[in-house]
Amino acid sequence: MDMDGMDMGNPPPAAMAGMDMNMDSMKYAHMTLYWGKNSLVLFDGFPGSNTGHYILALVIVFVLSAGLEFLSHCCLIGPRWQRTAAELARTALHTVRMGLYYLVMLALMSFNVGVLLVAILGHAVIFLGHTEGWTSSVASLSNH
Repeated sequence: MDMDGMDMGNPPPAAMAGMDMNMDSMKYAHMTLYWGKNSLVLFDGFPGSNTGHYILALVIVFVLSAGLEFLSHCCLIGPRWQRTAAELARTALHTVRMGLYYLVMLALMSFNVGVLLVAILGHAVIFLGHTEGWTSSVASLSNH
């Protein structure tokens, strides 16, 4: 279509060269929540369409979120620590927690409902354990 001398047709092939997308890597990319084992979680090609790898990905996300909840509620740094050592340990612990939070967030960006549910479940199980006293007993053992 020509509008006042402007060609509104398809762009030339040279302009499309920079927009070349590998459709195989986009096969499992979703932008809405979905339920299914065919997904990409954290790494390119993992778990893909393999059911065993999908279950492994769910276990990894569960362990990461449970570990985060544990690190958020336990007191590994006791009153006997020197101030500088305690501050450095708290900083290191905070750095590890933030790195793990970002990994869980990236896993959640797969938009897979199964990943979302196991992340929530991991947080919930350890929170329940904390309210029942599981994490405080573990922390007290580490301070002896």
